[in-house]
Amino acid sequence: MSMSDAALLRRAGDLKGELVAFSQQPRYDRAASSFLAQYGNGREDADEQRWMLLWDCFVLEHRLANGRTVVEQFVEARPDLPEVEREMVLGWRDVVQGPFEVQRKDGSALLVESLVDDLTYRVRSNMGPAVFKQMPRRSFIIARLVAVGDEWMLSGPVQILRGRERDIAYQLALDMSLRTPEAVFRNPDKVALAWEHQRADRARFVDFFGADLLVVPGEQVQERLDGYYTYCRDAVLGPDPKDVPAAVSMSLPPDLTDAETVALIYDEMDGLGFYAEFGLVEEAFANPDLLRRRRWREQALSYVEDDSVEPMVLRRLADRDPEKASVVFRRLLKRPRFDWSRDGEALMREVKPGYFDRPPRPRVSPLSERLAEFAKRR
Repeated sequence: MSMSDAALLRRAGDLKGELVAFSQQPRYDRAASSFLAQYGNGREDADEQRWMLLWDCFVLEHRLANGRTVVEQFVEARPDLPEVEREMVLGWRDVVQGPFEVQRKDGSALLVESLVDDLTYRVRSNMGPAVFKQMPRRSFIIARLVAVGDEWMLSGPVQILRGRERDIAYQLALDMSLRTPEAVFRNPDKVALAWEHQRADRARFVDFFGADLLVVPGEQVQERLDGYYTYCRDAVLGPDPKDVPAAVSMSLPPDLTDAETVALIYDEMDGLGFYAEFGLVEEAFANPDLLRRRRWREQALSYVEDDSVEPMVLRRLADRDPEKASVVFRRLLKRPRFDWSRDGEALMREVKPGYFDRPPRPRVSPLSERLAEFAKRR
């Protein structure tokens, strides 16, 4: 580690302490109490390590009512910080977390491999390298890392698991991989593999249903989805496998199963999505006069305003008949000159800004070989 890097690490430790003190101002009391009540059963009920972990999440990642994070407001309040320190502290919003397997010590640093993204991180502690004595090779740590230059620093408390507690670490990594695919996608190789898996999965969807868009009654959607996942299991494992695991499906929420109609769309980019009351919106795009009736109008407008409905859905409906789509948007949005062919894409960016703020990501999350083997043994 160069002298400049060592100085940056020391400075990172000082700034982290200043950031924590900044976050404990009374101005944040209400937001912090609400956050802790939601994620930690209240500040009083959390043990010290759990409280420290939650506070680290609150400071670095939680967006306040104004849409900003505490760390962003800290940097704004510190115009004295050199640019390199400002960039470093703002970079702490991008936290790498989860179970890591300890590979070895490397001088005063620790090399760890993430069980989620399979990348290796060179980690330091602002408390000094002595803390790594508790983390022997092949043990596991549950930790949060933030960038310091080209390396990483422990942020918040660390839980240490012995080698024989591997299954606990693997279960945590499996849960995180399935729940937060963006954590997996820190590894560009995982992104490429996920796109391959999604293309193959979509091809199976089209083979099974005959198209990439299917509209069914809500009461049938769970059964149809279960049938599809059984087909996927058999397609992947082949006929008559020795050990047949149960087909893995997902339980759909009542807003889908209770809907009159549900569309299942497996898009090349946006993956598999479910859209309640698609039939009403489809009818409105085919016959814009239906928008005079409240039910059709409200449902069509919800597709425009709801962030969970990707632009792809509206494009598919509009591209069937651009002239009728122009009428639909004129009436919904009270824009008499709207023309889908001319104004459609600009409208999508206007009403779905969050979709365009992030790069396209696959909807499937590839597991490493070790996690896949662990999942089979569960």
